[in-house]
Amino acid sequence: MSNDNILREEIRYSLGFVRSLIHNYSGLYSGENLAGDVLRYCDEIVKPEEPNARLEEARRLVEERCRRLAQAADRFADRDPAAIAASRVKADAAIDMLQDAVFEWRRSRRPMSSSGRMLRRKSL
Repeated sequence: MSNDNILREEIRYSLGFVRSLIHNYSGLYSGENLAGDVLRYCDEIVKPEEPNARLEEARRLVEERCRRLAQAADRFADRDPAAIAASRVKADAAIDMLQDAVFEWRRSRRPMSSSGRMLRRKSL
């Protein structure tokens, strides 16, 4: 398995808990704070030392989509199963975008291996 594939799997695995929070969110319990829980966990995974615009934008999108899911599933609102499902799919898609942004950020910070160097050709 290539280094990129290993890194992708590691990131996907790390965000698995976040995906389960989104998939299992019911909106029926007063103690549930989907956006806060998801963002707290995402922030633990990604702690950039310097600002990264793509990561910040992906994080904002995750927050927005989680808030919309929470609104759609609110126990005091009209609970439309189709709207809840659509919101859940959009929140999951935002996690996909965050996953891609994290991959690019971590890959750019990884030192290039010796196999990534160009080979020199002997001159005749």
